[in-house]
Amino acid sequence: MKWLLDIADQILARKEEKVVLSTGKTPSGPIHIGSQRELFICDSLKRILTRKGVETQLIFIVDSFDPLKSIPAGLEVSADFSDNIGRPMCDVPDPYGCHRSYAEHFAQEFIEKQVKFGVEMDVIYSHELYSREEMKEAIRTALRKLDILKEIRRKFIAPTLDKEHLAKFEQEEIFWTPAMVVCPKCGMLAPKVKGEVKPNRVLSYEDSRDLVRYKCNYCGYEGEETVEKGRIKLSWRVDWAAKWSIFKVTCEPAGKDHCVKGGAYDMALEVSEKIFGYKGPIKVAYEWLTLGEHAMKTHKGIVFTPAEWLSVAPPEALRMFMLSFDPMRHISFVPSRIPEIVDEFDHLERFYYGLERREDFSESEEEVKMLYEMSLSTSYVRDKPLVRLPYKFAIYLIQLEDMLGMDKILEKSIKAATKLYPGVRVDKADIEDMKSRLIQAKNWVLKYAPSEFKFNISAKLSEDIKSRLSEKQRIFLLRLLEILAKEEEIDERGLQNKVFELARELSLNPPDAFKATYLVILGAEKGPRLA
Repeated sequence: MKWLLDIADQILARKEEKVVLSTGKTPSGPIHIGSQRELFICDSLKRILTRKGVETQLIFIVDSFDPLKSIPAGLEVSADFSDNIGRPMCDVPDPYGCHRSYAEHFAQEFIEKQVKFGVEMDVIYSHELYSREEMKEAIRTALRKLDILKEIRRKFIAPTLDKEHLAKFEQEEIFWTPAMVVCPKCGMLAPKVKGEVKPNRVLSYEDSRDLVRYKCNYCGYEGEETVEKGRIKLSWRVDWAAKWSIFKVTCEPAGKDHCVKGGAYDMALEVSEKIFGYKGPIKVAYEWLTLGEHAMKTHKGIVFTPAEWLSVAPPEALRMFMLSFDPMRHISFVPSRIPEIVDEFDHLERFYYGLERREDFSESEEEVKMLYEMSLSTSYVRDKPLVRLPYKFAIYLIQLEDMLGMDKILEKSIKAATKLYPGVRVDKADIEDMKSRLIQAKNWVLKYAPSEFKFNISAKLSEDIKSRLSEKQRIFLLRLLEILAKEEEIDERGLQNKVFELARELSLNPPDAFKATYLVILGAEKGPRLA
C-alpha cells in the first residue's frame, strides 16, 4: 500500500484546506467493475486524509450531457432507438422506462451499488452542472481565449498525427471552436453524418452580446443563442479542465491512455492553468481491468457489473482484489476466480485479527493491515472478525440444499466456520453473513462455476455407475455404510481415517476407495471433502 500513502503525501504537500478527489463516468450503457478501481483509490485516499484531520470530499461526475455515440451490444431496444444517436444522453429516453433518461438509468444502476462497497461520494450530473452559472462562465472564458486554446490543442494533438491526418486537422482547425450546441429543432448535439461524428460547433461568439452562432449538422437549422439561455457544451478536454477549476479538484485518477506523456490529461492540465487559471489536480494513472483477455467495453457489451459481483461475492473482496495491485499493474479478472479471491480476503481478515500467520506477504505487516482496513465496506473496524464460511466449502454445501434442507446446511456451515475462528463466539451477524455467502455461492454455481465445481446427488444408482465399480469397491462401500450407521457423529479427520483403514484392510488402493465413494454419492470420480 506504499503507493497509496505516496499519493496521500503528494496531496498533503499541496497544503490545501479542503481536498477534493474527483472521478466520473459516461453512462453510455451498463458500467462495468473496471470503473470501481478509480473509485476505490479515491475512497481509500479520502479515508486516509480524513484520519489525518483533513476535510476531504469525493465527487463523482456523471457525464450525462455527453452525446450518445452508439447502442451497446446486447441492449434490447426498438428499431428506431438509433435515432437518438447524437443526442445528449440526458435527453435520450430510458429503454427500460424506469428512469427519467438513458443517462440516469445506467448511472443510477452503478451509483446505487456504491453504498454496498462503502464508497461515499457526492454525485453531480453534468447536464445539471451546465445549467449553473459557473459552467456558463467557463464556456464564455473558453470562447474568449479561443486563440490560446487553439495553440494548446495544436501543441498536444498535431505531433501525434501522420501527414494525412495532420492536413485534415489543420483544415478543421480554421473553423474549430471548443463548444457545441444542442439544436433546439431536432435535439442533436453531435450527430453522425455519413458515419462520422459532426458536433454542432459554435461558429462564432459575440462577447458584448453573449451570443453564439451555430449550425446543426443533422437538420441544417442555423441559429443564434445566448450562452445564458443556450444548451452549450464544451469539448471534452476543455470540459475536463473547466470542471477541475470549478470544483478545485486536488487529485483525479484516469486510465493510462489519457495519462501518457503529452496525452489528454496533460493537455487538460495546460488548459486548466492557461485558460481557467487553476493549476489542476495531481495525476494518478491506472491500468485496465480486463475480463480475461478482453478489455471491458460497454459499447461491445463486454461487461461485468458491480451488481453482478455483489450477487456472487462480498464487496470487501473486490476492494481487496483491486487495492492489492499497484495502479499501473494490469488486472485480469475472470468470474471463475471468485472463490479464490473471496477466500484470500478471509485469510487477510484472519491475519488482521491474529488468527492466522502469513509469511507470503511482500509488504510489511503494517501495510497488509492497512490493505484490510481499506478493503472494508465500513469506515470502522469491528472489535472481532466475522466468522466467515469458506467460500469453496459454501459452493459444495449449497448444492446439497435439496437433500439436507437449509436448516441443516446452516448447521453444518456454523460447525465448519467455527473451526477457523477459535475463541470467537458466533453471533447473529455471523449467521447472517453465512446465509449471504451461501446465496452468493449458489448464484456463482448457477452462473459461472466450471464443471468441476458442480455435482448432483442422485437418489438412485445408475447401471453405468454400478458397472464401473470393482468387487473390492462394492465390498468397501457396504462395509463403510455399516461403520457409518454405528457412528453417532464422525468428524472430517475421523471419516478420512475410516476410509484409509478400511481400504488397507481390503487391500484396496485409497484413491480407488475415494473414487468409489464419490461415484456412488456424486456420480463423479472426485469432488469436495466427504465430511
